[in-house]
Amino acid sequence: MIKAYWIIFLSIILFTTSFAQDDRFSQLNSDNVKGYATPLVTTLGMGINSGGFHSASVAKTFGFSISLKGMMITVPNDQLTFKPSLPDGYNTDENAPTFWGEKGGSSYLGPNGYISLPGGIDEQSIPFAMPQVAVSFLGTEVMLRFIPTIKAGDEEINFFGLGVKHSVSQYIPLLPLDIAVQGIYNKVKFSDIVEGTNLAFNVHASKSFGIIALYSGLQYESSTFDLNYTIKGDPNSGDPTLRQDKDISAEVDGDNNFRFIVGGALKLALIVINADINLGSQTVFTTGLSFEF
Repeated sequence: MIKAYWIIFLSIILFTTSFAQDDRFSQLNSDNVKGYATPLVTTLGMGINSGGFHSASVAKTFGFSISLKGMMITVPNDQLTFKPSLPDGYNTDENAPTFWGEKGGSSYLGPNGYISLPGGIDEQSIPFAMPQVAVSFLGTEVMLRFIPTIKAGDEEINFFGLGVKHSVSQYIPLLPLDIAVQGIYNKVKFSDIVEGTNLAFNVHASKSFGIIALYSGLQYESSTFDLNYTIKGDPNSGDPTLRQDKDISAEVDGDNNFRFIVGGALKLALIVINADINLGSQTVFTTGLSFEF
């Protein structure tokens, strides 16, 4: 099972690397790449910012845990297309596919000739997974997500995440549930092609009923990816910005801002199995297997 989780995680990373090198991006100017790639950045942010907690309880003395978190992210229909930015004289009533949209591209006829925009990969359910470890001491937990530098052809892939959680309920005597606040920082880098920063802040609560715990939380987050790619100039393009070779650097922000989380956990001695649903710009179903000491 551990191997399966790693394969899923690495596949999404490698897939994102190829995304920045794909010829389809050579057809996108700096304005249209944002509309095209925003749903992808949102998906990566929703995945990376998931799985931060399954309980608001923090060890009062010392605690240690190792976890595997798996996610399934669903992309809504309204994020499968976007309204392209085209020169004057072009009809933009017809939307173009985003990265997750239909494989067939779109063409627009205007006074300067045809402008072609790329298709997507026709996916709405995207798996994601990551390992993490956490150490808690005196009501504070530090969570680490880390993958050593991985070679993918000529490129290097790096991933690092850090989270800090602090118990609020420890200051409120006789409170019938646990409450905590948490901040999470995640950094993803694919050589000089793609670099993403993801931030999340949440407040969450949990209540235990024997071996079962219920938890819920509200999270504010952001995801920003810097994309670097090359336009392959087409002298016949109706878009003047696509007629010559050009290096493009674009900053794309995800649409993930707020999410509501609700879930449950089953505690069996040192093993904890949890599942939750995250409702935000995209919906995320999260499961986890943790070993807590």
